[in-house]
Amino acid sequence: MHAHSIAGFLSAWVVAYVAITAFCLSSRRGRRQGTEFLLFGIFCAVLTVHTGGAVVLHVTRRPEAVQLALSASEFGRAVAAACLLHVVAQLALIRLQARALVGIYGLAFVLGCSSVVDALLHEPTETDAFVELLGLRLFAVVVKTRLFDTAVSMLVLIAACFAITVLIRSVLRGRRDLLPSMWGATAFFFSALYDASRGMSDYDKPLTIPYGYAAFVTGVLMSLVSRYATLRMRLEERASELKKRSAELGRSYEELRAAQAEMVRKEQLAAVGELSAVIAHEVRNPLAIITNAVATLRRDGLVEEDRQTLLGILDEEAFRLNRLVGDLLVYTRPVRCNRQAVSAREIVDRALALTQGKTDLRVKLVEHEPNKPVQADPMLLRQVFENIVNNAVQAMPSGGSLTVTVKSHVENDVPGVEVSFVDTGEGMDTAVRDRAFDPFFTTRAAGTGLGLAIVARIVNAHGGRLQIISDEGAGTDVRVFLPHHGEPSATRRSIPPEPIRSSSLPPMPPELRRAMSTKKG
Repeated sequence: MHAHSIAGFLSAWVVAYVAITAFCLSSRRGRRQGTEFLLFGIFCAVLTVHTGGAVVLHVTRRPEAVQLALSASEFGRAVAAACLLHVVAQLALIRLQARALVGIYGLAFVLGCSSVVDALLHEPTETDAFVELLGLRLFAVVVKTRLFDTAVSMLVLIAACFAITVLIRSVLRGRRDLLPSMWGATAFFFSALYDASRGMSDYDKPLTIPYGYAAFVTGVLMSLVSRYATLRMRLEERASELKKRSAELGRSYEELRAAQAEMVRKEQLAAVGELSAVIAHEVRNPLAIITNAVATLRRDGLVEEDRQTLLGILDEEAFRLNRLVGDLLVYTRPVRCNRQAVSAREIVDRALALTQGKTDLRVKLVEHEPNKPVQADPMLLRQVFENIVNNAVQAMPSGGSLTVTVKSHVENDVPGVEVSFVDTGEGMDTAVRDRAFDPFFTTRAAGTGLGLAIVARIVNAHGGRLQIISDEGAGTDVRVFLPHHGEPSATRRSIPPEPIRSSSLPPMPPELRRAMSTKKG
């Protein structure tokens, strides 16, 4: 086999090393995989220098070129030994200390540089020879053995011993993906052993370490392919398992959704039944009074004064029924806002007209600076404020003070106006405060229990927030926040907490609200 044939073979490996280096240095992976690929890329770059020098030795006889090629090959051979040791440690998941790495690479650089200097100072003697290898008669280039050349060969042998020992131990411990690397390290070990024996012998031999490095790189590449195949198989198994679990979760979700739908339907029926019972109770009392009054009017001998009294009762109860029906219609009717720019201060002034003539009530309106108008329906907004003022007046039957504050306020990055109504009335305990917005809940004998429920719907329809702060015997603070542009607040809360509604339909009864909250959770 001619020297140019060997040079062609080694040149092919130089091209392969360059391609591997480019791939490893350009790949972007995780931190650990990125370190492995970077180190392997540097290792192949060093092998490019070493193998490239060996190629030049087989194609030229010019002394200057031989010196440079031999220098590059020897330097690459020494540094590649340190890189190989580092690569093996990475493959076997052995963490080398920083001091050990500095020592290994430092020794490799010192020996490599010393070998370069020795090659440049002494003109190498290069001869051609035929070598018997595995029954084959090969043509090789023989270079006379030198001291530093022998030292580099011993360093390579030490790296080969470390590599084969670590990889065999890793394979025996179950790392089957490193089996190809182990066989490559085995071939590398025998080539390093051959070169070390060459340095200790009295006669020159050709270097075989470029082929040993090629065998080791082949083994590492096969290990990476094996690892990729194993990971792919595991990922396919995991994907199949996840697909099965997704199907099971889908079935479970459908069953859960059906059960929740049934539960919500039952809760809706229960809520409708409770609401019907409340309405029936509210209507039955006035009807009973009207029936009794009519029966009394039909008696003979009824005096005119009693007759007028009974007629007054009929008017009062009829008005009560009409008010109940009217509030119920308002409560169930969707809120439609005719938005326009209005001043919250002007609406508050009109609502406070309800307090005129009450000498035992002190009213104070505070606005430190003019506020920007809000986009709102003035009639609905006046209904909100009048209802709150009326509740405050009823909470102070013996008199007191009502302080109304209008100020600019930003809630959840939404600018707007906040109106606060603070009275010195009897206040609310926790039980009453938590049910303040429930329909038909009232503590007044003549109330329908729909006032605050309607107020809450109107405020929500404007994208605002209604809040009650109160303690029994300590008065009540009702706060209404209205955004300037009527945009819904990101986390609008009332007391008790009420889910945000994008529509203006009536709020759900508490039982249905809890059921829907459970479903969403």
